[in-house]
Amino acid sequence: MLRTAIIGLFFCALAVPASAQVMDSYYATIAEADRHNSSGARLSSPGAVLQQDRANFHRFGIRQADDQSDMFFASRELRAQIPELYARGERDNWTDGVLSGAFGPGEAYLLVFVCGPRSQPTHINVEPADGDSERGC
Repeated sequence: MLRTAIIGLFFCALAVPASAQVMDSYYATIAEADRHNSSGARLSSPGAVLQQDRANFHRFGIRQADDQSDMFFASRELRAQIPELYARGERDNWTDGVLSGAFGPGEAYLLVFVCGPRSQPTHINVEPADGDSERGC
């Protein structure tokens, strides 16, 4: 039992390095346009919504008034990593619900932290952009 717990802790440590720093942060307003892919289909996961928000911002020029740019997700290859980066990061049920549209079709204002040890992101942390930021990386 103890051995299993130690192995589990080891793999958790590999997933999110303890030395992770904020590599970039940006504000994102999640609107209905971000909850649908470019073909119009409804997105089912919060990570996919974040990915579509960045595709809308960088590729399609669909931006809400408070959307900010970021240093990483202009490339399609890095945007494709967003769902996995989000899955590795810290979030809560509220954030998952807002991104998936579970609380209605309105807009949500989020603060996104891109985290990693150097130049390659390892995870994304997301929290409400309410001026009470605590998470960082």
